[in-house]
Amino acid sequence: MKQPTVLFQVTAIGKNARAIDATTRSVLYWLRHTPKVGFRFLLWLVVEPEGYWLAPTVYEALERAGARIMVVPADYRTPLGTKGKARALEYASEQRRRLGLSVPRVWVYHQDEETCVGQDTLTGISEFVRDGRAAVGAGIILYPIDWMGTPSHVQELTRSYDDLRVLDSMTKPGNPTAGFHGSHFLVRADVEDSVGWDAKGYQPSEDLSFEIRVRTRYGAVVGVLKGFAYEKGAFSLRDQLRQRRRWMHGVIHAVLHSPELPKRRRLTVVYSALSWFSALPSVLVLIASVELRYGPLLVVTSVFTGFIWVSMVLAYFEGYRLHSSYVRRSLSIPRFIANGLVGALIDVLAPWYALVTRPALGDFIPKDRPTDSPSRAGRAPAGATEG
Repeated sequence: MKQPTVLFQVTAIGKNARAIDATTRSVLYWLRHTPKVGFRFLLWLVVEPEGYWLAPTVYEALERAGARIMVVPADYRTPLGTKGKARALEYASEQRRRLGLSVPRVWVYHQDEETCVGQDTLTGISEFVRDGRAAVGAGIILYPIDWMGTPSHVQELTRSYDDLRVLDSMTKPGNPTAGFHGSHFLVRADVEDSVGWDAKGYQPSEDLSFEIRVRTRYGAVVGVLKGFAYEKGAFSLRDQLRQRRRWMHGVIHAVLHSPELPKRRRLTVVYSALSWFSALPSVLVLIASVELRYGPLLVVTSVFTGFIWVSMVLAYFEGYRLHSSYVRRSLSIPRFIANGLVGALIDVLAPWYALVTRPALGDFIPKDRPTDSPSRAGRAPAGATEG
């Protein structure tokens, strides 16, 4: 039987050239160093013109190494006029159809500009496509690359732990939560291209909108993708805030502008959003009850805040355990706790910041580590940043 084909697709603006270089070379390195990979492969870099022309020599070198560079034409328009990352994703989908790649034996592994892979990633992909029982696979993302121990990086530990909840929800028929990654997911090409990425206007969370449409047409087709992906967190609190703002705008957009979203799930997505919004008032109530020495209020709120604090501590602890093989502890415990609290505070503020600001099509989150900020021993698996 003919082996399946996996198309590794990195879709990005392209301005973070060093991150894209590391991501691309991680794929090429581990394809050469992973025994018995049960698929053929293609490697596409789908970038915008402004990103390509910032570092043409980097892209030319990656093309010589084996990647196909696809620059989205500046005048390209989708039928519905979608903007942002969805526009580039739809362009890539059209190119696959043109090349005859929208068939069940072709799978698309989606990566952001900083989504490095390891041998475990490729082994998981190989097992998933050989099995073929699910049309979409999603896995856990770790954030050890360029680890600096900043509040934003410490906060990312909790996201890896939360992936356990997200994956459990996604494999259920209704996916009762809003969680879905825009990277480190695998989808059968015919399924992706039949649904497409096109939508009216700008989609702040095109990944969530895509997942909703796939689930509407195909039902419960998501399975767990074994193996980690290796990414990096925001390098500043400002970038963390802007990143989370985009997520919240994406959830609000899905609730208001996704006719395919079932009523029952719409309610659970609204509940998830309200839970995020409630974090700031609950913190303010706790501070006020302590400051005003209002004991009864403190007793009542402690029923909830106690659970929340225990959950947050567990998320940091288990998140660190997931990263412990890749991030050497470079912070004292008090500093680690302090940075975790600061990072959590930014996440608490983010939905309210999203509420008072508009979605920003031009939001750009730097993922190339600042040259004056040396890494504190964060690393991906050996070879993931070769090049």
